Amino acid sequence: MNIGASQMCVLTARVVLIMLAAAALGPTTLGAPQTESAAPALRLAEAEVAALNRRLGGLPAGTRAALVVADAATGQTLYARNGDELLKPASVQKLFTTAAALQHFPPDFAFQTQLFLVGEDLWVIGGGDPALGDPRLAARDDLPLDHVLAGWADALRDAGVQSVHRLVLDDSIFDEQHRHPDWPDSQSDRWYQAPVGGLNFNNNCVDVTLSVAGSRVLARLTPELPDNWLENRAQVGKQQRPVLRRQPHRDVVELAGTVVRGGALDPVSVYRPTIFFGHVLRSGLTRHGVPVTGPITPRTPDLGQPAGARLVAVHRTPLADVVWRCNTFSQNMFAEALFKALAAYGSDGRRTGVSASWDTGREVLLREMATLGVSMDGARVRDGSGLSHSNRVSAATIVRLLVAMRGHARWPVFEASLARAGELGSMNRRYGRDGLRGRLVGKTGTLRDVSALAGYATRTDGSVLAFAVLINGEAPADLTLRICETLVGGE
Repeated sequence: MNIGASQMCVLTARVVLIMLAAAALGPTTLGAPQTESAAPALRLAEAEVAALNRRLGGLPAGTRAALVVADAATGQTLYARNGDELLKPASVQKLFTTAAALQHFPPDFAFQTQLFLVGEDLWVIGGGDPALGDPRLAARDDLPLDHVLAGWADALRDAGVQSVHRLVLDDSIFDEQHRHPDWPDSQSDRWYQAPVGGLNFNNNCVDVTLSVAGSRVLARLTPELPDNWLENRAQVGKQQRPVLRRQPHRDVVELAGTVVRGGALDPVSVYRPTIFFGHVLRSGLTRHGVPVTGPITPRTPDLGQPAGARLVAVHRTPLADVVWRCNTFSQNMFAEALFKALAAYGSDGRRTGVSASWDTGREVLLREMATLGVSMDGARVRDGSGLSHSNRVSAATIVRLLVAMRGHARWPVFEASLARAGELGSMNRRYGRDGLRGRLVGKTGTLRDVSALAGYATRTDGSVLAFAVLINGEAPADLTLRICETLVGGE
């Protein structure tokens, strides 16, 4: 067959255009192996692409937005807009923390807190468990908040103990930096900035419930603490304006303002998690019939190893419970405990002897991402929860992680940990529309001027998309919702 010069020019031009288009699209897959014979390639309809472009194209000047969508089964990129731009992920960062934990720890890993009797003293060896006294887990399992404390009191009585003298608390599994230096000091008493320690309880927060008795405002602290942990200056007034706070570097919770009616206030974070744990433990043991007569003593190196120690109780929290709290409810303190635990425990689940920090946790996280085949080149990982405004990652990297986890041995645990549209968790209200229920799971992220969402969307034909949207700057409040509606096939 002969081709004329003019036909050859047209053919050459078409080839060049095709090559340029392919180069602009970038890589066609994100982290998943390809097979020789596969079902027809998944594609987004032109109307869907146009809808996504319209949503993302009309944002205010200065707002940076990225969206990457891929076939969750193959990793094939279906849509990419600013996919490689490094942006703040907010709590979507927790996907990296939880995935690294599932990759790093053995399947039977559990956080352990051990109680030893040493003479008349009770030693508590913390394992960094963030779930002790967690109200969500207790409610899920239909248990009282202090069921762990009650169980420990029972164990002590079974061991013939009627009372204990000192409480010696060993929190050395983590370093003494309980709050990340990136977190703003002005919010240090907010529940979402709760510190993380080797010993934790009730998310390292104090819950305050108000009631009015005549001309007095009464406040009940949960968990139970000594009276001097609360300074109550609130007054009965004509408006409901209570003010609850904790001054920096103080344990005491301050209540002020005016109160008309009773009710629960937002929790306040504690200052020193180990001291807080000790007071909660002393109150709990005493309440359950094993009084503590001596002081609360954080363990220091000069105390040495306990001689003649007798193990009386071990509390275990499965890794799956911690991962669930991280992702479904976006619990920051759980994520930070996981982040440090990556360095505190080896891949065999045994303690490494390292007093783990954010720096050492980061090293392990990056190593586990490399093992998963997720390149973190250029990314900036500062903490485990995403609370730091210095975190940076690309939407493409997030989607690579999501694709990798779909084929991971721990996929059932990872998938079960994600929030579900319209169900209990961080995707309950905004994403609770009928068209998304049962078809959207993921991880939300919110900071000042940051909105993010990453996860999996199931299409009407049953195919599954992995996606990540990162918005830094002003944007419509329903932008991520509208994007999700498009991805599941609503537009």
